[in-house]
Amino acid sequence: MGTEILHQGEDILVDSIVSAPKEDAATAYGYGVNIQASPKFHTGGAAIKRYLLNIDASFASGGVAHTGDSNGAAIKVGGSNYVAHDANYIYRGINIGYNNRSGGSMGRMENSLGVQNKSGGTVPILLACTFTMENYGTCATESGAADFITRNEANTATLSYGIRIRNDDRSGQPAVQSAINITSHASSGGFRELIDASGAVLTEYDTGTKVVLMKFQGADGTTYYLVHDTDAATVLSVATSVS
Repeated sequence: MGTEILHQGEDILVDSIVSAPKEDAATAYGYGVNIQASPKFHTGGAAIKRYLLNIDASFASGGVAHTGDSNGAAIKVGGSNYVAHDANYIYRGINIGYNNRSGGSMGRMENSLGVQNKSGGTVPILLACTFTMENYGTCATESGAADFITRNEANTATLSYGIRIRNDDRSGQPAVQSAINITSHASSGGFRELIDASGAVLTEYDTGTKVVLMKFQGADGTTYYLVHDTDAATVLSVATSVS
């Protein structure tokens, strides 16, 4: 197998590529495939799009349809571990981290996952992302489907949150049935608490006796607060203001 140098604008078409990386004990970081952007790749300009890795997994019109127990993916990651590592070792199927360094600026920085069912398309279930955790062995400390962490060690943003859920349709569709939908299988033990916030601190308002459990907007546009008075532990109230 030889080496071919591709020039700008040239494509490579292959049936499959197999990579068998070799161990390098002297190197702290090892990469099976390493793609780096050259200084000429990120050339600026108006309305410029730059994608270091682009995968087009389109199904051609008129192609043979999949049937039965078929599935597919543009990117498939899998593997198995049979080695007894120590408790300090962490393995991530996907590890993404990008930094905006000193002197850098941009309008928005994020990781984006999305799906679209275009006009004329048909799909009975449409989900942007599914997280699944399965345990059939020993997991003594913690298990969960997702862990969201915020660390704000600098200036405070005008709006800050852990999770935001938005209904962003622009065509006057009916209301979404629920912002959060929680279910459990009939054979499961269900949930002991719907939400456990016992490990969080709720900041009290100016009086030092009231915390807001929920802030919401009524049908008339009025902002309401579900308030817990810490001086009377059993008291819950709905108010239009908190002082």
